[in-house]
Amino acid sequence: MRAPALVLFLVVVFGVPLVSYAGSPATRPKLWSYDWSSKASPNLAQRQFSTKEIERFVIFLDKSMGHEDDLLGDPGGVYVCSFGFADLRHDGVLSLAVGFGVVDRPSCNTVTIVDRTPSGFELYDSGGGNGSAADIPSCFKDLGHDGRLEFVYDHGLNVFPNHCVASWATVFAWTGRNYTNVSHQFKDFYRERLNLLNKLIPALQQARQPDGYGLRDKECLEAEAAAIQRFLGMSADAGIDQAIRLASSSDPLARQFGTVLLIQIGTPEARKYLEKLASDSDYGVSMYAKDGLAYKSDPSKTFGPKAFVPGGSVAAPERLERK
Repeated sequence: MRAPALVLFLVVVFGVPLVSYAGSPATRPKLWSYDWSSKASPNLAQRQFSTKEIERFVIFLDKSMGHEDDLLGDPGGVYVCSFGFADLRHDGVLSLAVGFGVVDRPSCNTVTIVDRTPSGFELYDSGGGNGSAADIPSCFKDLGHDGRLEFVYDHGLNVFPNHCVASWATVFAWTGRNYTNVSHQFKDFYRERLNLLNKLIPALQQARQPDGYGLRDKECLEAEAAAIQRFLGMSADAGIDQAIRLASSSDPLARQFGTVLLIQIGTPEARKYLEKLASDSDYGVSMYAKDGLAYKSDPSKTFGPKAFVPGGSVAAPERLERK
């Protein structure tokens, strides 16, 4: 949303370091020169910042990298919907995670992590399901109970139009070069979620309850539970009965939802049903089925992106002063 395609291409494919030299100290936001150490008193996580201050800082970084087509802060453009500071690299230096949304659209689904390093500021970008970046501080979790924070970010598993959205919580952690999908390292986290779903689904009621779920969410919650079972290796075919039932519905939207579930399951039985759906009278269903058959399915794969996308870098303040 924020970085031009050419910028991401240069970084990802060729590893080009996008280091720019920003303007004079007088024009730089305060965050530029603050102490980002977790030991600072008060540290950045303890200070109070407005969304406008965070927005100005990100705009400044973007302009320093030559992203002149940035829509952040423009009327009807992109806005900061949430942010938080945490030691995500486990090195005693805080990172800033910022969630972005598009004005007047269901969004708030992209995240940029800004890291303060000895060489400068580094940015990493990712996208998720709608609303997944609305509460950034809740994404910081110590899943290993070892004092090392992970970034847990919801990604859309599947969408059942007019009904619900099936989510998948992806676990990212700093692995030395990037924020990488390490979900497979935290199976207990997913077991706990599955246990909660197994209690929640039978108790669903027509009206949404204080937990935010109602009977309309049942198909999505069941799809999530089945995905977790497959991820944990409990059953490669988990959820196939639900997928076949939905794919056999007279409702095209239900058939589309079921078709995507069959693609995600990816077993020989699931692909057999996709072959039937490839000639479905609904264009969306047949398109999904054909795409799914062309895709070499891997039922054991980890859901969610493999890693954040490097978004560029800007030279550190002390280096700028020496220029």
